[in-house]
Amino acid sequence: MDEGRKDQLPTEILRAFAPLHRAAMGVAWGVVLGTGVFTLTAILLLKGAPPGRPVGANLVLLGQFFFGYAVTWPGAFIGLLWGLVVGFLLGWGFAFARNLVFWLWLTVVRSRAEMDQYGDFLDHM
Repeated sequence: MDEGRKDQLPTEILRAFAPLHRAAMGVAWGVVLGTGVFTLTAILLLKGAPPGRPVGANLVLLGQFFFGYAVTWPGAFIGLLWGLVVGFLLGWGFAFARNLVFWLWLTVVRSRAEMDQYGDFLDHM
């Protein structure tokens, strides 16, 4: 800790409570979700289906949420794009909510600390 400033926090604490970068979190979640949908679809297509059963009966249900998605090669790329978009929105929203909750929590902690610090002063008036 710097001797000149007593109110400065250690670097480790500042890093622990540092805000998350919303766009970076969104891109990371988008890449993971998009490649996940693409990879799962590609594995099902390469594996094939047993005779008399459709390919990826459970994964087909993503078509209810991702317009244009199907367990086909073009559908795999559509799923990749949808995964990128939905993953970005989820990651951005998570980072935003986490930053907001931390900010509110730190504001409450700081307010309580200031009230404790000045509480004795007001008692002696």
